[in-house]
Amino acid sequence: MSPPDSEGLITFTYYDDLEKACQFYGEVMGFEEVIDVDFAKVYKVAENAHIGLVDGKRGSLKPSEDKPVMITVIVDDIDAWHRHLVENGVEIDQPPKEPAYLRMRTLLFRDPEGYVVEMLEFLEKPYGQG
Repeated sequence: MSPPDSEGLITFTYYDDLEKACQFYGEVMGFEEVIDVDFAKVYKVAENAHIGLVDGKRGSLKPSEDKPVMITVIVDDIDAWHRHLVENGVEIDQPPKEPAYLRMRTLLFRDPEGYVVEMLEFLEKPYGQG
C-alpha cells in the first residue's frame, strides 16, 4: 500500500531574534509572508515550499549555536541572486561554483543567526523537465 499524497513542505527554524530573521527572509530574500501568528511566521519560498521562523523563547524547540540544517533554495539564475545578495549586504561564504559530482551551481551564505542558506541552480535537472 502506498502512503497518502503530500502537498508541500514547511521547514521550521528557531531564532533568538525573530524580528531580524523576518526582516531577512521577507525583505532581503523577498519571500512572501503567508502565516503570521504572534510567535511564528511562515514565508512562501516556492509553490509548495515554505520556511517557518519561530521565536525560540516560545517555540517547541530552542535555538542553538550549532545549526546542523542547510536551507536550500532552487533558483533559475544563481548569478542574479549573487548580485542581489551582495547588493543587500549579505556576506557570501561561497560564491557560485559548479561541483564535480552533479551538474549544478551553488552559492552559500548564512542568515542572521547562522543557518546556512544554499542557492542552487541545476544546469541539468536530475528530475522532471529541463
